[in-house]
Amino acid sequence: MQWFCVRLAGLVLMCSGLRAFRRVVCRSTRAFGFSMNMSLEKKIGVGLVAVLILLLGIGFISYRSTTDLIDREARVAQAHQVRETIEHLLSLMEDLESTQRIDLLTGESQYLQSYREVGHGVEEALRNLTDLTSDNQNQQQHLLALRSLIDLRLAQLKNVIDLRDTEKIEAKELKFRLHVGKETMDKIKMALGEMQDQEQVLLTNSSKQAVRAASFTLSLIISGTFLTIVLAIGGGALIFYDLSKRRQAERDVLAGQARQELILRTLPVVMYSAKPSGDYGALWVSENIESITGFSPRQFLNDSSLRASRLHIHDRERTLMEFEKLPQAGSLATEYRWQTYSGEYRWFRDEAVLIRRSDGTPQEIIGLWTDVTARRQVDEVIRKQAHIINQIQETVISINLDGYVMSWNTGAEKLLGYAVEEALGKHISFIYPAEDREFLEREVIAPVKAKGTHQIEVRRRTKSGALRFAQLSLTLLKDDADSPIGIIGYSMDITDRKRVQEALLNSRNQLAALAVRLESVREEERTRIALEVHDVLGQALTGLKLDVAWIHKRLTDSIEPAQRTAVLTRLVSAQDLLNSTIQSVRDIATTLRPGVLDELGLEAAVEWQAREFHHRTGISCETTIWPHKMVLGPEQSTALFRILQEVLTNVVRHAHATKVHVKLEQSGEHVSLQVEDNGRGITGVEQSGPKSFGLLGMRLRAQQQGGTFDIQGTLGTGTTVTIRIPLYRTADD
Repeated sequence: MQWFCVRLAGLVLMCSGLRAFRRVVCRSTRAFGFSMNMSLEKKIGVGLVAVLILLLGIGFISYRSTTDLIDREARVAQAHQVRETIEHLLSLMEDLESTQRIDLLTGESQYLQSYREVGHGVEEALRNLTDLTSDNQNQQQHLLALRSLIDLRLAQLKNVIDLRDTEKIEAKELKFRLHVGKETMDKIKMALGEMQDQEQVLLTNSSKQAVRAASFTLSLIISGTFLTIVLAIGGGALIFYDLSKRRQAERDVLAGQARQELILRTLPVVMYSAKPSGDYGALWVSENIESITGFSPRQFLNDSSLRASRLHIHDRERTLMEFEKLPQAGSLATEYRWQTYSGEYRWFRDEAVLIRRSDGTPQEIIGLWTDVTARRQVDEVIRKQAHIINQIQETVISINLDGYVMSWNTGAEKLLGYAVEEALGKHISFIYPAEDREFLEREVIAPVKAKGTHQIEVRRRTKSGALRFAQLSLTLLKDDADSPIGIIGYSMDITDRKRVQEALLNSRNQLAALAVRLESVREEERTRIALEVHDVLGQALTGLKLDVAWIHKRLTDSIEPAQRTAVLTRLVSAQDLLNSTIQSVRDIATTLRPGVLDELGLEAAVEWQAREFHHRTGISCETTIWPHKMVLGPEQSTALFRILQEVLTNVVRHAHATKVHVKLEQSGEHVSLQVEDNGRGITGVEQSGPKSFGLLGMRLRAQQQGGTFDIQGTLGTGTTVTIRIPLYRTADD
């Protein structure tokens, strides 16, 4: 039980030590501001404190365990001593019995002396037992009972010896007393046996507890040693890792310093420290000052008047006055010309701040010195360019990528009526009609962002409300990194030209409408004349032919043969003339308006025209028609048929072809007519020549039907004419 309490106490102490270690670590982390970037010294300090606390805890527990082990070993040794004392006491009592018996039997005094010595040994053994079992209440109680029995037995022995010495004891009484003594001795042996058994139990338990305590102490020492080794290895790894990071950080710092030095050497920016008054001489300058001014840092430090003495004569007074105001202003930013070592005056921008001591007195001036000559030159070029742009009478406007005005030239002021102050910062849509805002984003700004350049005609509204037309040329503006930054636009006012074009277009539309009307009237007139020629003149000639036939018959029957021959000859001649005249009338009527076109449709009219063309010219003419039944209006059929007639006429006149192929097709909502010959091929000059009225008429017929007319010629191969018109015309057509 004691061993268990000690072990439990050891575990409690270890847990307490770990909790204390945790608290120390937490306090240490809070005290040192622990983070992933804790310094190596802090980490080592925290680790040492943790290891020290852990070692103290392990040492304390080991001490307690070792002390407990020693106590248990002492108890084991004490138990052995108790057993040995009990055995010795038992041996003494047995010797005492033996000595007493011999003394009684012999009566010699020397045995009585041994008896007395054994009695003293018993007393000493009892005192030893009393001392050894002082911490055991049970054994003390057994010892009290044992002492009583031993005292009783000693008293019995003494009484017997005294009676024997006086010779007053009889044999029977002696036997009785010996028997009583034996009973007492048996009780003594029994008491000593019980004490010995109890000590044996205590010895066994103490031995087991001592073994367990030794095992626990050994385990604790081994665990503590292992934990210490783990902590040492972890601490070493942490130190190695932190040292590696520190070395890497040092390398990074050195690399950063090298980069900074490289940047300072290459950038046109000088850092300096100067006196707060007087000649404002340099106290320190960066190394790159020599590459910018031609003077070394040593020259600036040795000659404090170098900066002020090389100021441009026109800038010196103003610049020094600004530095004199620095104590009141606290900072300054100014630009001035300064003469470099080569004698060239360059523009520098000086940005400085005054540093004061704790008592408020000026300590030094810290500043940046930048060569801005190139920027000033660029600004000058931009100023001149802006002046040139302002001289342009047309509008030149620039906007950013969001569409807000960045520049507005004089031409824009004059043409649009808005002053620069009114236009800058506004969205460019303010000069466009409200209904054109979507057109502006989709057709004006978006294309130039996508392509880089763009040209388009736009409408713009002036400040007075008038609409003006402009031809706008746009270009995407980019910076040095080729990134878009805005759009610049040059626009030319084309309002007057636009009005002339509209008037011309109206005139052309009127002429086209007139041509359509004339063609329609001509077709109507042709139809009427063809009907009249066919119906009136044809009927009259047919009647005349019948009359001549009747006269021929009568004369044949009534006139004498001698006169009949001459009259019949004249009648036959008249009859032939009538037949020829009737055929001519039919041909004229067909030419004016083929009846087959009105009666059988365009498909049959095309086939008839191909046969007539071959019959009249001898040129082979093939046709391909699909489908054989098309749904076409009268105007569409007439237009395609007239174009076919005109094309075939041109083939006869100009192509020198031996073969013609006519193809009429309907696909989807369009009808196409293609005429291909194998002649010499029309040239580009002939297509656009001043005498190409036939082509112009065919193109006009196709356009009147909302279609297209195309002619392609290959020299020595032939010519192909293609007409394509829609089946259903829209309002736009």
